[in-house]
Amino acid sequence: MNKIDSIQIIGTQRSGSNLLRLILNQFEQVSAPHPPHILKTFVPLITFYGNLENEQNFMQLVSDVTDLLNTNPVSWGIEMQADDIRKACKAKNIYEVLNAVYRIKARLDNADIWCCKSMHNAYYIADMERHGFKPFYIYLYRDGRDVAASFRKAIVGPKHIYHIAHKWKNEQLKARQVLDKVGESRFFSVKYEQLLKDPEQVLHTLSDKLNLPYSPEIMAYYNSKESINTASSGQMWENLTKPIIRDHYGMYVNELSDNDVMLFDLIAGSVLKDLNYNNIHLQQHLNGAFTTEQVREFDRVNEEMVRKVRKNASPSDLKRRSRQEELIRNIKERLEVE
Repeated sequence: MNKIDSIQIIGTQRSGSNLLRLILNQFEQVSAPHPPHILKTFVPLITFYGNLENEQNFMQLVSDVTDLLNTNPVSWGIEMQADDIRKACKAKNIYEVLNAVYRIKARLDNADIWCCKSMHNAYYIADMERHGFKPFYIYLYRDGRDVAASFRKAIVGPKHIYHIAHKWKNEQLKARQVLDKVGESRFFSVKYEQLLKDPEQVLHTLSDKLNLPYSPEIMAYYNSKESINTASSGQMWENLTKPIIRDHYGMYVNELSDNDVMLFDLIAGSVLKDLNYNNIHLQQHLNGAFTTEQVREFDRVNEEMVRKVRKNASPSDLKRRSRQEELIRNIKERLEVE
């Protein structure tokens, strides 16, 4: 295998990805900042920039990405400059902009490897690979029912079980397609529950796969500057300044209703089973199909639940996110995106 220069974490949010990111960031050779979700934000907008071979169009994209970085809810601790990112780009496409941004951060951190935790990037793997971006992939997965319970409380993501289950199912299938595409030499699976139960064993295996020296100091991630910075940037990350909570799984049993669990299993139970999770209520007589009216009602309730979570969110959390959210709205308005 060629020398690893980048890592991409894939899977679904609320699966312990910030925990894994902070642990990876403890390796001296790795820079793993909190992700501003560059591809998730800009790939859907990219055609509105016009031909990126036009320097003015490309520089506008770079400038917008720079602003996205500098308004990230979790600060990178530096003020990125568009000219520096442009100079670091070896080609004119959004994937190279991502690559350039993370290379700059890694250089500032005296690291050889950069790590991106934007798990949504699994949707863009084919284009990433086609543009020469060939990272080592870490697939982090967690019981989808616990993911659902976590999303219910988080300021981000969907809230209705119907939407969460579809999101989780689709993203597990996408992640597993990556293995088929790149092979085992650039792919490693981490089960969240196993990471909690036996972190040293999991991390020893992962460090061997990455060809990085393991050190006990890695497990002291919760004392790091990056952990403190992340935990102070939002309530949903408050556990990141604590040691691993080894029994932090199976929460859905007390936090989801029986109907929620059965709906999740109806939609994504086959994937739960494939990943060796237990207590799945597979309903063989149902095919998971819903009427248009049912889906509309799910959508309505989801939007209502999202509004309620935002309404009850910490004012400081909302304020940290407001700058980036306003920026994205302004970019879409300027590009005339409906």
